[in-house]
Amino acid sequence: MMRSMCAAVGIAALAGLLAAAAPVAAADRDSRVIAVDGVAKHDAGLRVEILVEVADGESARRAGDRALEAQGARRAPPQSAAYTFNGLRWDVLPVVQSYNPAGQPTSAAATALRNTYGDWSSVPGSRFRIASGGTTSRCPSIVKECPGRQFFDGFNDVGWARLGRTTLGVTWYGTSIDEADMAISTRYAWSTGCTQVAGAFDLETVYLHENGHVAGLGHSSDTSAVMYPSYQTARCTLGADDRAGIAALY
Repeated sequence: MMRSMCAAVGIAALAGLLAAAAPVAAADRDSRVIAVDGVAKHDAGLRVEILVEVADGESARRAGDRALEAQGARRAPPQSAAYTFNGLRWDVLPVVQSYNPAGQPTSAAATALRNTYGDWSSVPGSRFRIASGGTTSRCPSIVKECPGRQFFDGFNDVGWARLGRTTLGVTWYGTSIDEADMAISTRYAWSTGCTQVAGAFDLETVYLHENGHVAGLGHSSDTSAVMYPSYQTARCTLGADDRAGIAALY
């Protein structure tokens, strides 16, 4: 796929989006976290995956629809299989991903992101590779919370933003343009270290799942897969289904 390069324009750094607020601790709510897939209402070639907190007694469908609406997206066609593909397949490898630390809750966040690169880049039978492009001050251009319109700027960026009140993270990506951007919510409490900590979500676990979408995988019906559409506990190693999926795609 040809990468579409838009003319350079000034983009505000994420710092402007990160009004400090007390993070929501995972243990403070009786809830669960699901993942939903959407298509941008204004562009069928622009898609999003959202991690959504569902309150106890709330309909998962309703919570997902609310999060999709906040992102300006509608539900993507459902898929039900082991590994699936989301429509993004990189022609040029490695995928180079840059990190914006503005608003990060811990300096270990960048390490948590980099730790996922080896997992997705070392699957036997797969040529997929993802690598660090270092730090950036760019706001991920296809993340809705960035200033101005969503557009493809030719970079794959990860940052922090004050997302919707029940949204833990979003990954936006193109299906005809090779680009993927991610934002993690500053509203929630995050831990690092790949162990479940009371009152927090494990950041590397979320990054590992989201970078599966960056690689081009959709969700899996296999509960032992990282790409299963639900946060269950801290989990920082790929499952057999994840490895099979990335090997099949690349």
